[in-house]
Order: sequence, then C-alpha cells, then structure tokens
Amino acid sequence: TSLGSRLDLEELLFGDILSIAPADVWEIGFITLAVLVSVKVFYKELLFFTFDPLGAEAIGLPVTGMNVGLTAAITLTIVANIKAVGFILVVALMVSPAAAAYLLTRELHWMMIIGAGLGVFSCLMGMYISYYVNTPSGPAIALTLFACFLLALLFSPSQGILTRRRG
Repeated sequence: TSLGSRLDLEELLFGDILSIAPADVWEIGFITLAVLVSVKVFYKELLFFTFDPLGAEAIGLPVTGMNVGLTAAITLTIVANIKAVGFILVVALMVSPAAAAYLLTRELHWMMIIGAGLGVFSCLMGMYISYYVNTPSGPAIALTLFACFLLALLFSPSQGILTRRRG
C-alpha cells in the first residue's frame, strides 16, 4: 500500500496474537493507559453524558467534545488491536465481556471491572487451551469468551435463565 505496510485480508480478520511485534505491544499499552486514565479522570462526566446527553448539555458539559473523545478512544482501541488479534476477535473482546458483565450487575463501575476481568481471564484461558490442545489462539479465546457469556446468561443471579424466579 501507499503507507508502506501490507496487511492481507486473512490477517486483518483473524490476526495472529502470537506473532505480535514489541512495537505493537507498546502501542497497545500506551493506548490502553491513555483510555484508562481518561475514563478515571472523566468517569462522572462520561457516566452522565452516556446515559443523559441532553442533561449533560443542559448543565454545560462539552457534549460534542465528549462524543468525539469517546469515539476516538474506541477507534484507537479497535485499530491498535486489529493488527494483533484481528477484527473478529476485537469484536468478540469488546462485546462478550461487556454483555456478560451486564448480566451479572447493574452498576456501571462493577460492569467495567467484571468486563475487564472476564476479558483478561478469557484471553489467558484461551491461550492456555490453545497451547495444550494445539489449536489457533484466536478461536480458543473467542470460545472462552462465549463460554463466559453463556455461563452468565444461564446463572446470572437476577437475569439468568436457570436462576429466574418462576411465578
């Protein structure tokens, strides 16, 4: 390409987490740190803006800037991680832990903590399974993410299919 890098379709879709370059690790780490610090510093504003943008605008929060910042953070996270793990796993890592955490709690800060924990757990467990079963790591991580979501869907204290009160 004109930008001096070549990324074929298979690599774009599936990535290869085991062949990630040290520069990519630093890039992902920097973006992760920047996003985490931003969320920590602007947590209350982001919470208000996310659930009531009109109310946030009414009290004078810079809604347009917050929207641009949130979109930029999500975009940077996706772009940085596509090189490492591929588009399919990026989508799975963004959706599955959040969906499972949503089933397990109703408080946003706990959703963020549980979602991050499930994401890390799924990556580590998927890599472990991948190593010992001799399978590609991406699908192993995706299946681990799905298993976590399925367990949350079945056994969530308030919304679980198997734990709902009948009546």
